[in-house]
Amino acid sequence: MFLNLTTQQLLAHRPKEDTLIDALRGCRTVHELKAIEHRLTTTDSIPLFDWICDLLVQRRISRGLAARLLSQLHNT
Repeated sequence: MFLNLTTQQLLAHRPKEDTLIDALRGCRTVHELKAIEHRLTTTDSIPLFDWICDLLVQRRISRGLAARLLSQLHNT
């Protein structure tokens, strides 16, 4: 029963995170990244900077992608 509850919790959070990862990987311009950041500010979500850092720590995104995204966020 414990395993079943954990699986349900994981499935409840994964699509949102996977969708964000796909969107971040698809960003080619700062404008696109800012659009994602703006979308997240209109929802009850943590800031994009924190999302990127958490995904990096969890090894869900590469160091290169995280570095590029964080640099773009920082320099704008």
